Amino acid sequence: MRLRPAEDHFEIVVEDTGCGIPTEYLPHIFDRFYRVPGSGTAPGPEQGLGLGLSFVAWIVKAHDGKIEVESSPGKGTRFTITLPLSEVPAEALELERQPAG
Repeated sequence: MRLRPAEDHFEIVVEDTGCGIPTEYLPHIFDRFYRVPGSGTAPGPEQGLGLGLSFVAWIVKAHDGKIEVESSPGKGTRFTITLPLSEVPAEALELERQPAG
């Protein structure tokens, strides 16, 4: 996992060296309840429900970001999340400076 800052945004990169995802399935991995065929048929410790990546995509979109995926079967997968930098409103800074209690 890496964090790469830029001028007006930052990127979070998460990658592994696992089995990878075949290219034909990549367009669907952010769909709710989608599971790559052959990755297991019943929920359990090794399989998922097909919700995790859809939640991630929803959260990223809610923050005006984007998520991209690159994968090579047998070599691994890389997810890149790009989120805009935004200024903290002055009101939030004032609340932060006030003593608790």
